[in-house]
Amino acid sequence: MKLGMPALVEFNSLNELIELCLELNLNFIELNMNMPYNFIENLNPVELKNISKETNIQFTMHMPDDADLGSFYESVRKGYVELFLDTIDWAKEAGVKLLNMHIIEGAKMTLPNKKVYIYDQYSENYKSNFIKSISILSKKARKNDLILAIENSSNFGKPFVQKTLNEALTYDNIKLAWDTGHDAVSNFTDKEYLMKKKDFIAHMHLHDASGRSDHQVLFEGDLKIKELLNFAEEKNITVLIEVKTAEALKKSIYNLRNETFK
Repeated sequence: MKLGMPALVEFNSLNELIELCLELNLNFIELNMNMPYNFIENLNPVELKNISKETNIQFTMHMPDDADLGSFYESVRKGYVELFLDTIDWAKEAGVKLLNMHIIEGAKMTLPNKKVYIYDQYSENYKSNFIKSISILSKKARKNDLILAIENSSNFGKPFVQKTLNEALTYDNIKLAWDTGHDAVSNFTDKEYLMKKKDFIAHMHLHDASGRSDHQVLFEGDLKIKELLNFAEEKNITVLIEVKTAEALKKSIYNLRNETFK
């Protein structure tokens, strides 16, 4: 089981991430394309590959949170597909083997008595668009020996999301990422689906949670962190300690290593 850290918003350079990763003796850094300093045009893939050779630090990449592969706007959908294809090419040069992404639940209309998700109401259109995108990306991912992992974001309990995922997982190199905090915020409805598809889980975002507050320091919330780590160990998947500040990350790693020896 490999442990990693996320790119942090308080930093603005790759070197800062590498220094902290080395200090904490972690295995990988999950770069994040929500932040400009992690845009692929700002990261030389050859340099990243050399860093991995010199330090043994590996890299994964988190795609933009708003990357909507099922968009009803064809120009938007195609634009995101092109971004993914470019990132897969970049990843091959950089030695990156996993891209993490969200599945977008889309716009919703708030009615007097309920919320209506537009992608749910037009679920066949949404699924068709999403799968059209996945079919293209799957071919490129297989060719480049790369995993595209779809992360739960408190939405895996929605039937239209599940139907879309069920079909997406039939394609090569398409897997799942289990975000433990998002799962808690969903009242563990995400987990119900994930456990049915546990053999597809390739990546974990591990953070603690209390109620509807997630991204908390490990062992300071309500989640059973040791059980989650045991699952990751059993499945031999990469585990990102996804707390959002350097201080919280240091506390999480300290707590994790202390708890391991109890």
